[in-house]
Amino acid sequence: MVKKSLLLSLILYIGMTLSAAENPVVEMQLLSAISYTPNTSQWNETMAPALSLSISSGRSGNVRGEVVLKTPNPMLFSTASTSDIYEEILHKAYFKARFPSVRLTAGKTRLSWGDGMLFNAGDVLYGSNDTSVTLTQSELRSETGLLVSLNYPLGFFSFAEAVVLPSPDMQIEHMGGGARLYTTVQETKVEAGYLTSYESERLHKPYISLQGNIGPDWYLSSSLAIPQSGDIGEETLDSWVITGGLFHIQYLENDKNVSLRLEFLTRPAGNWKLESQSDADCPLLLYPEVVYTPSSSLSWSLRTIISPLDLSFNATLGVNWAVLEGFSLLGFLSAPVGEKDDLFSWKGKVPSPYGPKDGSISLSLGASWIF
Repeated sequence: MVKKSLLLSLILYIGMTLSAAENPVVEMQLLSAISYTPNTSQWNETMAPALSLSISSGRSGNVRGEVVLKTPNPMLFSTASTSDIYEEILHKAYFKARFPSVRLTAGKTRLSWGDGMLFNAGDVLYGSNDTSVTLTQSELRSETGLLVSLNYPLGFFSFAEAVVLPSPDMQIEHMGGGARLYTTVQETKVEAGYLTSYESERLHKPYISLQGNIGPDWYLSSSLAIPQSGDIGEETLDSWVITGGLFHIQYLENDKNVSLRLEFLTRPAGNWKLESQSDADCPLLLYPEVVYTPSSSLSWSLRTIISPLDLSFNATLGVNWAVLEGFSLLGFLSAPVGEKDDLFSWKGKVPSPYGPKDGSISLSLGASWIF
């Protein structure tokens, strides 16, 4: 009953906000999915509506802010607490203030540390080292959190940034914080930083990230998670993650183009045996992505996460057709392929943002409207 009341309050709040806001941006998406789950031999059909409301201030002036509300995933209503649902609804709520020498950001938002679309070892704030993502989403990593940051410009494409994180359990000794330095050395971007946070135990996370261009854009990151107690050496080695990637857009005749991306994640201390792998310690993962745009209104995409050591993968073929201004038709065909105990399997469990779920083949058709 509480969760239903929370959803009703959200609807009322959205209505009042829309009437008061000057330039809100609303994105509505409706997908109908037909899926087959081999593990249970069941066919299912679901219709999943999604709504996002973004309200931002004008970019002029020294202070601006943004609030983004999203409808939560329906799976949360049966498994999550009211506070978790609230966190899902209030996706962003922050302001930025520009002072003569520093820039302040405070509220619930996302800071982009490191580089990578799916895999990013430099993302020590939120973590981008797993495969628990939905490949039908435009943003593969979009987690946000409460923070306060100060950004101090040091020159052209160079700055220092400090961040403070609130305690996850209201105990002051569990607060977190860190800093990073962002600069360029000749034509290479160099970023190095450190974060300490409490995640059932105190962890210290140094990282380094590089980015450049050799024709295609390239990026490389590495990080550690060092505990304060236990077997510090072994746990630190187990936490070592290296990620990187290449990205290139090839322009063709008649305004056509193909974008190519290849990312990797490796854990040097992981299980390098040719056997079934788990998401937590898989030593090698690949993410190839191809997007073909034959016209300004049509695009095809193929996204795949590959686990080479157990020869399993999760693939999604997508199409986006902008038939009218702000209105697009969408289609997705998704399937995991692998043996029962592999990382990806249509006869076993596969990673998802809301915990492991039965693997299935699904076809989703729907529409998206932005106004």
